[in-house]
Amino acid sequence: MKKFFTHSDLIVPAHHPRVLVETAVSQGASRAQLLDGTGIVPRMLDSPDARFSYAQFGLLTRNALHLTRNPALGLDYGQNIRWPHMGLLGLALISSATVGAALNASLRHHRLLSPAFELSLRVVARRAVLEVRETIPLAPFAAFATESLVVAFDTQGRTLFGGALPVRALRFAYPRPAYAERYAEFYDIEASFDQPMTQVEFDASLLDAPVAGADPATAALAEQYCDMQALPLASTDGLVAQMRRLLGSTQGKPPDLGQVARKLQTSTRTLRRSLQAMSTSYSELLDESRRARAEQWVRGTPLPFEHIAVELGFSNVRSFRRAFKRWTGSTPGAMRDVG
Repeated sequence: MKKFFTHSDLIVPAHHPRVLVETAVSQGASRAQLLDGTGIVPRMLDSPDARFSYAQFGLLTRNALHLTRNPALGLDYGQNIRWPHMGLLGLALISSATVGAALNASLRHHRLLSPAFELSLRVVARRAVLEVRETIPLAPFAAFATESLVVAFDTQGRTLFGGALPVRALRFAYPRPAYAERYAEFYDIEASFDQPMTQVEFDASLLDAPVAGADPATAALAEQYCDMQALPLASTDGLVAQMRRLLGSTQGKPPDLGQVARKLQTSTRTLRRSLQAMSTSYSELLDESRRARAEQWVRGTPLPFEHIAVELGFSNVRSFRRAFKRWTGSTPGAMRDVG
């Protein structure tokens, strides 16, 4: 069985294209023109069993952005994703006892609805951080997809919490868009862009907030049905996510492309071709993995730079310092001094 999915696999549930089509139509787009060239026909959007590929969804997104002439369409689309669009998972979340229970249920089952993203939650002292990473490359629509996810988190979170979420920091892994001022419609803080990872940081007290009208028994039953509804590809993950996991768990000298291919149960040629089709490569993902771990260790630990260099597979600390300067524009020492 294939160990990863790509842009061509049918894993996108119907609610994604359906809500996007309705959002774009409300902004003046033609329904027929939206579906042009996508391989999607209207009746498929109403089928609860329909699945689409991210290649198809990318074409639909391109059409929607062109026809609406609205570069911030991702924000509007995310705001229109409501509980009914999430099916049984939506029922599980709104029936959860606390916001934290709902978020944990979402983390357990989010791949049913958003397999292109890998979500994780870290709690440090009084802050919680929701981390968002792509499982497959979403360029040139990475900002669109991320905006829709983060705004849906805000819209649905407000319903659970009963008011504005106590978000303290927003970090996005893409350049600042020309319409960035629109972010203030959802979050009243200044967002940071060109970050190593997309993160939503908020007060950890939010996790303990009770959900009005909760019914834990219903939540548990809905989650059982979510388990039964798992996609055929639920045991796999996106190619990029698989590679990030392998590269991120390696200490010292990283595995070469052939070693990665064997672990992913594919050939080196197929793996290289799949990465090229996604406009990325082994070397780019290795560089990204090293940068993410380097920044984490430099900012958050007292580890000597010599030790970090060895852990990341650099031949010496000088090579590590040069790479760190290239990644961040700063030296490891200067970043650690800033904290």
